[in-house]
Amino acid sequence: MLASRRAKIVATIGPSTRDPENLKKAIEAGLNVARLNFSHGTHEEHLAVINHIRQISLELKAPVTILQDLQGPKVRVGLFEKGSITLKENEIVTITIEDVMGREGLIPSDFKELCKACVPGTQILLDDGLIELKAIEVGEKSLTALVIYGGILKNRKGMNLPGVNLPVEAMTIKDKEDLAFGLKNNVDYVALSFVRHGKDIRQLREMIERAGSPAKIVAKIEMVEALDNLEEIVRLSDVIMVARGDLAVEVGQSRLPSAQKRIIKLSNELGKPVITATQMLDSMVENPRPTRAEITDIANAVIDGTDALMLSAESASGKYPFKAIRTMHEIILEVEKNEENYYKISLDNELLSTPAAIAASSALTALKLNATAIVCLTTTGKTAQIISSFRPKAQIIAITSDVEVLNRLEITWGLQTLHLGPYHNLKDILIQVEKLLIENGLCKTGDRIILTLGQPVADKGKTNSIHVHVLGGEEYKKSEVAKLPLRYKPI
Repeated sequence: MLASRRAKIVATIGPSTRDPENLKKAIEAGLNVARLNFSHGTHEEHLAVINHIRQISLELKAPVTILQDLQGPKVRVGLFEKGSITLKENEIVTITIEDVMGREGLIPSDFKELCKACVPGTQILLDDGLIELKAIEVGEKSLTALVIYGGILKNRKGMNLPGVNLPVEAMTIKDKEDLAFGLKNNVDYVALSFVRHGKDIRQLREMIERAGSPAKIVAKIEMVEALDNLEEIVRLSDVIMVARGDLAVEVGQSRLPSAQKRIIKLSNELGKPVITATQMLDSMVENPRPTRAEITDIANAVIDGTDALMLSAESASGKYPFKAIRTMHEIILEVEKNEENYYKISLDNELLSTPAAIAASSALTALKLNATAIVCLTTTGKTAQIISSFRPKAQIIAITSDVEVLNRLEITWGLQTLHLGPYHNLKDILIQVEKLLIENGLCKTGDRIILTLGQPVADKGKTNSIHVHVLGGEEYKKSEVAKLPLRYKPI
């Protein structure tokens, strides 16, 4: 069943997946988090996707996290008369900041500060570094550049200036408009592109709080400055993303593996979920099977401790979006059979908060008692996410009466969710838990479970208690397959 997989799958929604029937197929294939890339598409298109996902999620009884990915101050080329141009090695081309249509030998750029940022000799990389230019002469509104490595340059491809400190803010006017739209329509997470400093996260947090939204923040690490300020950024964020496309261009491809491992390691140490992204199954944009290198790349990311893996073009515009999602599911599932992936409980940490101490204790108790599941009664999802950071092998199940919380938790490693009805005391909770676990096939009568909760129960306070319980529920039996929530059905 899909719930057997611990690491989560983030899939970008695009032309290949945005229709309702295709969104349903993507969720059924194993999608946990739907990424909406605001570098593309209109608000109307994104709103339709949000509404369809929420509806399909309820029908399938499969919570889905919606991640809004802001474009950020991404420097891009403009539009070309024929949709693309061909750049040849040793060709001299002009890059202009004027609002013109591009053609052979002329590349428009939307970055109005380009000529102030460049000097003769500045390296200019296009389309994720596939094309390389070198600035020769720099004027007020244009510059000439030598083509070092050529290729076909299409409309709106990215432009990078490695090592150049660009005079831009983390959020553009477009980003602020997109953010207001996303928060109004209840996205679960907002990804901030090109984060460089902790203040970028604080600025976004203030905007979200002013809007009265519970949305969380994903910090995309793709700049050299972000690596220089990594610990501060990780501490201030809710989730971290290793955005390998621009990161590889900025730091150099040979430094990317060590940067990725460092980001994942620090995120694990600080208990923050981390997403590994970009070209995980890139060959499946065109082909029905991945390369051996891609299979190993996914496996290594899981072994290193990533919480979620992301598909970009593979699911947004590829030929085999659902096969790519299912392929990723199968690779992750195989890697997770290794016992060394579980119970990473450190006793060396500084003093913990009460919920964090309860979370660590629940993981240790589950290990010592060979418990089948850790059930976390939660109102915000915070304790469930902390439990996840200790990587218990016991199934982690968050139960809450708030559907929006269930949706937000779907990004978290190892976490499955169940909807709880009204309750007044511990007995009410245990009766519902026994019924839910047995009917959904997650546990059986006689299994030992660990329950974390806040006492007194009626107050719905912060987590402060652990309760060890042996399941009764002899009167219950596993539901028919047709009545099971999607992720608890056999595949």
